[in-house]
Amino acid sequence: METNLLPAPDVLSVHWLWFQILLVVTFTLHIILVNLILGGSLLAIWNRFKKTETPVFSGKIPIFVALTINLGVPPLLFLQVLYGHLFYTSSVLMAVYWIAIIPILIFAYYGTYIYVKKADKAPLLATISLWTSTIFLLYIAFVFVINSTLTQLPEEWISYFQNKGGTFLLLNEPSIWPRFLHFIFASLAVAAIGKSVFIHFAKKLKPEDKKVAIQKNLKIAAVATLIQVFVGFWFWLSMPEAVWKIFMGGQLISTLFMVAGWLIAMAILYFSFTGKLVPTLVAIVLEVIVMVLIREFARNAYLKGIFHPSDLATQYQISPLLIFLIIFIVGLGLIYYMIQLSQKPKNSRL
Repeated sequence: METNLLPAPDVLSVHWLWFQILLVVTFTLHIILVNLILGGSLLAIWNRFKKTETPVFSGKIPIFVALTINLGVPPLLFLQVLYGHLFYTSSVLMAVYWIAIIPILIFAYYGTYIYVKKADKAPLLATISLWTSTIFLLYIAFVFVINSTLTQLPEEWISYFQNKGGTFLLLNEPSIWPRFLHFIFASLAVAAIGKSVFIHFAKKLKPEDKKVAIQKNLKIAAVATLIQVFVGFWFWLSMPEAVWKIFMGGQLISTLFMVAGWLIAMAILYFSFTGKLVPTLVAIVLEVIVMVLIREFARNAYLKGIFHPSDLATQYQISPLLIFLIIFIVGLGLIYYMIQLSQKPKNSRL
């Protein structure tokens, strides 16, 4: 591809690696929350259908949505800093679907509140709201999957000349559907484990009820992870040969992380099937981190010979980064404080 046809990237204020690290860290935090709300909504639908619903976890979905939105801003900003000239172009190609995310996310957010507040008083309305919010969240996830893929495939941008209305969708790309399903089943696994953690700390449940509920959700996580193994293999081989080969010895560090990912997945299966909550939790967090890094390796492989963040020019001005880091740390502290407040009984609050 003629790289001189790409939009000109911006100049960085510090070394690109700072932004890459911050992108990985903030995206990891964000994607865990995304998995909790999407997978949690899907589990809530299933539990409502089976009439085994518990508010211990599903009642927290609106809080998770708010946190997810706020923690989604930093990785999006760092993505724009490093890959903005690619990301903006792909977003324009699918502008109609991309800009629709904003009102759809607002409706999804309110839908989760209606579901929680009306679960007992108006069960039909709550069910409709839950279904609507979940469908909206699935739409947002699908659009993000397409946009992130289109960002990595500049050769597909010529489709603009056949579709200038901002309604282009990369549906003919072989990796789209396995990539999307990979995300869905990961969300189910993470949400099931997250739900187990909430049940473990729930004060209103009896110990015997806790044990049964935790075992049940860990089995859900195990089944989702097992399906994820096959979907992940499909996703892996659906990528261009030059990309998937870096995980098969073509690039040492990428291969090592891929092997680590498979081994951790096996550990998740073992610990979740045997009902061990803490090891399962540790393993799933490690798996998310490894998958985020593999995602970065794959993106670099897609864009090899086209662009790499190290190509960006730098004019050192460290103060903006320091201000961001201070605000970000303070923000995380405030979020933690608010979560702690939300867990206290209402009559104990000032």
